[in-house]
Amino acid sequence: MLKTIDLFAGAGGITEGFRKAGYVCVCANDIDEEAKHTFTYNHPTVPFVLKDVREVTAAELLAAANCTAAEIDVITGGPPCQGFSLAGQRLSDDPRNTLFREYVRIAADIRPRVLFFENVHGIMNMQNGRVLKAIVTEFEKIGYQCKYNLVNAADYGVPQARPRFVLIGIRGFDKKITFPQPTHGKNEESGQMNLFKRELLPYVTVNDAFSNLPVVNQGEGAEKMKMRNHYDNDFQKKCVGERNPGVIYNHRATRHSKAIQERYAMIPQGCNNSILPPEIRTKKQNAYKLDLSLPGRTVTCNFRTDLIHPVMNRGLTVREAARLQSFDDDYCFFGNLTRKAKWLTQDDQVGNAVPPLLAYAFAKHIKENMIPQFEKEK
Repeated sequence: MLKTIDLFAGAGGITEGFRKAGYVCVCANDIDEEAKHTFTYNHPTVPFVLKDVREVTAAELLAAANCTAAEIDVITGGPPCQGFSLAGQRLSDDPRNTLFREYVRIAADIRPRVLFFENVHGIMNMQNGRVLKAIVTEFEKIGYQCKYNLVNAADYGVPQARPRFVLIGIRGFDKKITFPQPTHGKNEESGQMNLFKRELLPYVTVNDAFSNLPVVNQGEGAEKMKMRNHYDNDFQKKCVGERNPGVIYNHRATRHSKAIQERYAMIPQGCNNSILPPEIRTKKQNAYKLDLSLPGRTVTCNFRTDLIHPVMNRGLTVREAARLQSFDDDYCFFGNLTRKAKWLTQDDQVGNAVPPLLAYAFAKHIKENMIPQFEKEK
């Protein structure tokens, strides 16, 4: 059984994807109490170290996992990268670099076979690419060959056009790193141009994700609801939970004022509120109404105001956003719905998560293509 340690685990999107690919997460770490609540409810057998990563040692993680370093196959995670600072061509000692350095420190101490590092797509262009070069250099210093790319979650069956940066590091410099081939996309018309291309499944759309969810109007819904046994497509069947099938969580809609509802009603699908007449337009210009026929826009931590339901004149519920992120329906999120609390909200946890289906695609590929390269070392 392949074993992982999940750093900056949050709500557990990476752990969930790797779990479905047959891995066992033996320890997770995050600093947020509500993220821990969500993670441990959905992964009750995984030890969780609730602590600032800067205060965590590799020995502490291994003790919690009841494992030796040699047993760890993959370390996963994506430390916040905002504010990376360079000194010349190298990452400086600026405190804003600290979290990434902790990831490197723990990886250097444990030395897993593979590193799975996920982050925002903008990391590729920070300081004209010098930040990315410095990050790769840090991984190479501790003995990892790296390959990175910008990927789109929609290409792997997630109903969301979410661009993300993914880096795979493999221990040693004598091994081959590849990325999983997309499974979904737009197929060209049949003919000579398509003779040698793989046939892709069509993108999973917002309609594919939403069509069988209970109808929830303004201010309606509940934290726990029964789900009717009706599925319109394969994606919806994949969303049936293994833990508590027939139940969905976190499907509560915000109540909007009449003026907001009227504004939302005037926005066509696939457009944002900049299309509105100037006299009723607000300062916020990025409220986007989802298009039923396309994968959704990127789910942010502000999806209640950034993303408008394609049919109902309201923001999304946590469950709808979780569907766009490819979480199972019985994956329950804990925490407040507003930012008055000290800890992460449900919205933050969903918006920050790595889509489990994206994590699954990489986990499966690593299992089949990266890990076997270590067999000769045993």
